[in-house]
Amino acid sequence: MINRSINPKDNLILKTSSIDCNKLLPSYYTMDNGKKIVIFKSNSIDLVKIDFVFEAGSAYQTKKLTARFTSKLITEGTNRHTAKQIAEILDNKGIYIEKNSDSTTSSISVFMIKKYAEEILPLLYEIFTEAIFPNNEFEVAIKKSKQNFQNDMMKTQYLARRKFYETVFGCNHVYGSFASENDFDILTVDDVRNFYNNNYQLSNCTILASGNIDDNILHIINKLFGQTTDVRPIKPIVPKPVFALPEKIYIPKQDAVQSTIRIGKVINTTWDSNDFTDLMIANTILGGYFGSKLNAKIREEKGYCYSIYSMIQAIRGTSVFFINTEVGKEVKDNAVEDIYNELQDICSKPICEEELEIVKNYLIGDFIRSIDGIFEISERHKQMISNHSTELFTENYLKSIDNITTTKICEISNKFLDKDSMTQIIVG
Repeated sequence: MINRSINPKDNLILKTSSIDCNKLLPSYYTMDNGKKIVIFKSNSIDLVKIDFVFEAGSAYQTKKLTARFTSKLITEGTNRHTAKQIAEILDNKGIYIEKNSDSTTSSISVFMIKKYAEEILPLLYEIFTEAIFPNNEFEVAIKKSKQNFQNDMMKTQYLARRKFYETVFGCNHVYGSFASENDFDILTVDDVRNFYNNNYQLSNCTILASGNIDDNILHIINKLFGQTTDVRPIKPIVPKPVFALPEKIYIPKQDAVQSTIRIGKVINTTWDSNDFTDLMIANTILGGYFGSKLNAKIREEKGYCYSIYSMIQAIRGTSVFFINTEVGKEVKDNAVEDIYNELQDICSKPICEEELEIVKNYLIGDFIRSIDGIFEISERHKQMISNHSTELFTENYLKSIDNITTTKICEISNKFLDKDSMTQIIVG
């Protein structure tokens, strides 16, 4: 997606030296139990955001869907408050709660006006220590989610994404394991309660506080969350993926109007490596912004699709590269051929210096936008916690933008983006 605030074709030449990386670094507050609160402070706003990040993603469940429904239902009642009462407290004060659960972590993020922190933080402590997961709320959530799942299984985009990860990681790896319809039927509320009790311990929680944070808020957090002496439980490590041979899979779907194409592979590199940041630049040229080669060929010249993109997805322990698009069924083979031609070109044909400068401008502008605000910076840090990454990524990334050459783009593309190494999924 293009950053509309900074046009990469403007005469303005952006420099990485203009980026103040010091503001990306947090400060810390040590609680009574020795655990640290990660702080990103700004007095320019009256808002506060508190993130609670648990090692409680799907990698730690023994039954599929458990982590997802624990995260979904954790605010649906405690020993002292019903789901309705919790919702009314939050709504009356304009407080927004965002819940996320992925393969490795689950998080709850709370946005509120500063003056409500003293009242709301005890309620959050109650949710993390006394959630009861009522039977009725569980049954309603299961029924609704199962219906959504059945609808998703009719969509070529969903099927292609699912089949891609199953193929490149294997169905037994956490990144390639997906629920079936039967898993909704066999999950019980006791499974969810047990997962909550085992994985939402406060000793297993990283707290980030951002916005207008003062000593009083830190004191309240410490009083509530800094007194536990629980021992951090031993957690399983996400296994390294076994690199599968590339496959070409076609899943017909007679009622589909379009075909979804997903082409990609597991990349043996992590967010903190030099290769990763160099590859991010090559990917931008290939399909990472509106002026990319894939967009110019497949969308603009051929008119096969409304949208096509490529991306590098950083996940804990590894990365994934993929190209994704939806095209008319009658042109799917032509589109695939053109995609492979563009992959071949980026590996063998250096781009011109002018195009490289445009991409550098875009990347610097997009990076500046991504850290334009204290909540954006804290969200970035939260993602690093989930990926087990550090700010070494930023150092490598800015160096890559400064030092990348047209020759280096071909070299890094040859190393990772060889078209013969790609898995190809077509649905529809």
